[in-house]
Amino acid sequence: MHRPGYVREAERWLRSRADAEDAVDDAFVQLAEEWPHILRAENPAAYAWRVVKHRVIDHARARGRRATLMDTAVFETVTLTGAEDAFEVIEQNLRLFHAIEALPERQRDIVRLRYCEGYTIAEVADHLGISEAGVRSHERYARRRLREIYTTSAEEERS
Repeated sequence: MHRPGYVREAERWLRSRADAEDAVDDAFVQLAEEWPHILRAENPAAYAWRVVKHRVIDHARARGRRATLMDTAVFETVTLTGAEDAFEVIEQNLRLFHAIEALPERQRDIVRLRYCEGYTIAEVADHLGISEAGVRSHERYARRRLREIYTTSAEEERS
C-alpha cells in the first residue's frame, strides 16, 4: 500500500531508483520478519516509516554517501521555478532547507511529505500513522519554527 511513496521518498534521498528500491525492499524484509511485533505496536504505520528511513540511511552509508534529500531538492526547485536569478533562489532555498533540517524529526517528516511529495493531510496522517489533527498541529509548529529560523538566518547574512 505504501511502497510507491516509500520508493519515491527513498529515490529523493538516494538519487537512484535502483538504490531506492533496494532500500525499500530491505525495509520490507525487516518489516516481514518483525510483523507479529509490529501488529502489536501502537502505531504500525509510523513504525514502518521509521524502518524505511533507517534502511535508506543505511544504504547511503554503505555506498559511502550521505542521504541528500535537501541538496537535491535545492537544484530541483531552481529547475522547476525557472527563476531569472538562479543563484538567489539557490541561496534562499539553502537557508530554507537548512531550517527544515533543524526541525524535530516528526515536523521534518511532515514538511517533506506535504511540500516535497505533495501529500494531502489525510495521506500524511495515514503514512505516518497519526491523526489528521496531529498532522495539522505539527505542520503549524513546523511552519512557525521555519519562519523563525529562516528570518534569523536571513538577518544574520545581511549583517
